[in-house]
Amino acid sequence: MQVPATRAVPEPSATGRPLQATATKVVRTVRGDISPSELGPTDAHEHLFLVTPIQPGDEFSDVGRAIEEAGTLVAAGVKALVDWTPVGLGRDPEGLLRVSEATGLHVVAATGVHRDAHYLADDALRATTAEALADRFVADITGEGVRSGMVKAGASYHRLQVFEQKVFAAAAEAHHRTGAPLCVHTEHGTMGLGIVEHLSHLGVPATSVLLAHLDRNPDPVEHAETGATGAWLQLDGPGRTKYWPDSTVLRLIADLAEHGLAGQLLLGGDTGRSSMMRAYGGGPGLDYLFARFKPRLERELGEELSRTIFVENPARAFAFEPLHGASSFSRS
Repeated sequence: MQVPATRAVPEPSATGRPLQATATKVVRTVRGDISPSELGPTDAHEHLFLVTPIQPGDEFSDVGRAIEEAGTLVAAGVKALVDWTPVGLGRDPEGLLRVSEATGLHVVAATGVHRDAHYLADDALRATTAEALADRFVADITGEGVRSGMVKAGASYHRLQVFEQKVFAAAAEAHHRTGAPLCVHTEHGTMGLGIVEHLSHLGVPATSVLLAHLDRNPDPVEHAETGATGAWLQLDGPGRTKYWPDSTVLRLIADLAEHGLAGQLLLGGDTGRSSMMRAYGGGPGLDYLFARFKPRLERELGEELSRTIFVENPARAFAFEPLHGASSFSRS
C-alpha cells in the first residue's frame, strides 16, 4: 500500500497565522550550528551513552564502541542522529563530539532530566530547584564547550510525579530562554495529549514539543488527537520483536499518515541498552532502523513518505531560532 506524504505547512504563529520560513533557524549540533537543510536522513532518537540504575548490566559508556556502532549508521545512509541521554545518566557531550568527528555524523545532544524512576532517592537533582535546573539546561545550550540542541523531560505511566513536574517547569523555562525544542519521554506511549496540554499551560507551543515512544501504545486515533495540536509524534519500535512485529509500527505509520499527520512523524531507533548494540555483543544494532526497517517502509508505504519522515520532518522538528543568549555558534 502506498500512502501519500502530507505536505508540511508552515508552523502557526501565536496569532494563528502561518510563520514564514526564516533563514535564522538552525539545528544545534555538537560541532556547531548548521542549516536545517544540511541535516539529511536522521535517526531522531538514539543513545550512544547511557548509565541508569533501572538497567543494571545494560549500561554503555565506551567511546570507541560508540564510534564503531555509529559507523554502521553511516554505512546505512544516515547523516544525523539525535542523542536523547539527559543529565545524570551517563550523558557525555565530549564523547558525542568525538563520535561526530570520527564518523562525520551530525549529532544533536540533549540536556534535561529523565522521568523519576531513573534517579535514586538521594540523587542531588531531586533537591535542585526548578530555577537552578533551568539555568543548567540553558547553560548546556548556550554556554562554553559542547552545546546541546534540545531539552529532554520525562513522564511516568499515565501521570507526572512531583519531581517530573519540577523538571517540566525547568524545561519549559529553558525553552523560553533559548528557543530549543522540548523532547519528552512518554511511558508506554501514554499521556501524549496531557503532556502537550501541560506544556501549553507553561507557555510552550505544541509545535515545539516532540513526544517519544508513542508506538508503544499503537492507537492511531489517540495519537491523531494529540497530533491535531501540532505536536511531533515520534515512533521508535522497529526491531523490538519481543514486544510487537515491525508490521505493527508500519500499520501505525500508515494510519497516522491517513489522518493527515505524515508531516509530524519522526522515527528513531532508541537503542537504549548495551544488549541492543553489536559493538557490545548484542543486537539488532544501531543501524536496524535504516538498514532493515526503512527499506521495508519504502516498499510498503512509499519513498515519498520515507523522505518526509527521515529527512524533511527532522529538519523542521529540531530547528529553532536561537533566542537571547542562545546565539548561533560554530566550531570552525
